[in-house]
Amino acid sequence: MPIPARWLHAALILLLAALYFAAAKLSLVVAIPPGYATAIWPPSGIALALLLLGGIRLWPGVWIGSFAANLTVEAALLPSLVIATGSALQAFAVATLVRQQLGVPKQFERVQEVLRFVGLAVGGAIIAPTVALLPLASIYPLPATDLVNNWWTWWQGDACGMLIFTPLILSWSAPGTVEWTWRRAFEAALLAGLLLFIGAVVFTAGFGRTFVMMPFVIWAAFRFGQREVTLASTLVCGMALWYTLRAEAGPFASVPLNESLLLLLVFVSTVVVTGLILCAVLHQLRAAMDALRGRTVRSERALSEREAELLRAKEAAERANEAKSQFLANMSHELRTPLNSLLILAQLLADNAGKNLTPKQVQFAQTIHASGIDLLMLINDLLDLAKIESGAAATMLNVSAARLDELRQELENGFRQLAQQKGLRFAIVLEPGLPQTLRTDATRLKQVLKNLLANAFKFTQRGGVQLVMAPAAGKAVAFSVIDTGIGIPPEKQEMIFEAFRQADGSTSRQYGGTGLGLSISRELARLLGGELSVASTPGQGSTFTLRLPLSDERATAPV
Repeated sequence: MPIPARWLHAALILLLAALYFAAAKLSLVVAIPPGYATAIWPPSGIALALLLLGGIRLWPGVWIGSFAANLTVEAALLPSLVIATGSALQAFAVATLVRQQLGVPKQFERVQEVLRFVGLAVGGAIIAPTVALLPLASIYPLPATDLVNNWWTWWQGDACGMLIFTPLILSWSAPGTVEWTWRRAFEAALLAGLLLFIGAVVFTAGFGRTFVMMPFVIWAAFRFGQREVTLASTLVCGMALWYTLRAEAGPFASVPLNESLLLLLVFVSTVVVTGLILCAVLHQLRAAMDALRGRTVRSERALSEREAELLRAKEAAERANEAKSQFLANMSHELRTPLNSLLILAQLLADNAGKNLTPKQVQFAQTIHASGIDLLMLINDLLDLAKIESGAAATMLNVSAARLDELRQELENGFRQLAQQKGLRFAIVLEPGLPQTLRTDATRLKQVLKNLLANAFKFTQRGGVQLVMAPAAGKAVAFSVIDTGIGIPPEKQEMIFEAFRQADGSTSRQYGGTGLGLSISRELARLLGGELSVASTPGQGSTFTLRLPLSDERATAPV
């Protein structure tokens, strides 16, 4: 005998209520203080996901679960009724808007879908704190500062809960897109193990560079799919919360708990949104490649064997070039747009034009801005490396006459202030015998020299930095960047030119950096027809030498 529809509907409501209640009680264990407000609220994300999957009519389950959870905190009937009403109204409203705008997005297939979902979740999260706190404030008067702090914590908890847990549940409710083999399973286990290890190092050793975990989210996006990206992001969130709240260790545990969670959740939200955007970009790339592959198959059927061979060769080249261009364009624009907004807002907060932030809050805003700059530099380096490896950089070389005195002046203007700030000597020397101009791509030459000079200043604490331009054998010019910094051991001098590698793992933690700059510089030197080498003595300094021909006669756009 089939189960009546109304009974099944009632069972689903009770199931949602039970899940909401259980998640709420677990969340309140790590509340501020335990049993009260929490800066992350997974029940909001679970409720939104289940209303999207099971239908809007399940909203009473949210009300029941929220009412039961709050009633068991202090057994206060009226506050529990008000809070449950706000939570149910918020879940109903956000789920309705998401269904209207996106349907049921089990997989975000376009960047626009990610941005719309983020906007709806962040904007809709104001409903519950506003609906609940205003009536409660009229019944239980609170100071304005406490009211604003409670509203902010409530809004942030609901917003982060929806951003983290809703995509996780939706993506895992859809069939997987990864074809699992023993090799792929081993890679997944390796990724998880390294992520846990790096998380333990970051959150226990006090190095403070939490964005070193970002390449693992990028790894999950490129090699697996959205389900694995959401799982990796949630794992990062869980580690950050555990080490901060339970182990009281890591970069977020050195300040009061309320403040540390605010900064921690900004980081987690940035990781989640960036991972989802990257997954959407890669999905668009795969769709474009599938469409091109389909057109190729249809064309092959209509042509003779000889014509089909020529067409395959032509379309294979077009497919690779188009897919590469689309990926680079989408990734550079869609990743930078939300990140630039984050940097602008963080800078506005750090400037504190209204003088309404405390010094500690200004420091937090500065930390957010500095971490965002680190992520932006990582994205720019990854894009440069991708262009070089795909050959796109070679097609964009602009070979022309570059004046060495103008190059000297620009580098002098760019690094003189940094040298003064660090108390280092700085000089740029043009040796006799050099011509006035060098025929090369001036933009790429400046990129390499600026990177070498930036590295020299970064790893030099005493002494000075010098750039020497001198004639070299074979109608060439040598640009030597000489510093008195920490130096590089002989056995590590070749390794530093590999992507994501530095002479010492602790170097990136002490001085920052992704390990991509020297790899990109060596590839650019090769594209310019030259070579980049290093000579160094530990504790005495390093000399990086870029050797270029005086005249690069290669075509700027090879056929």
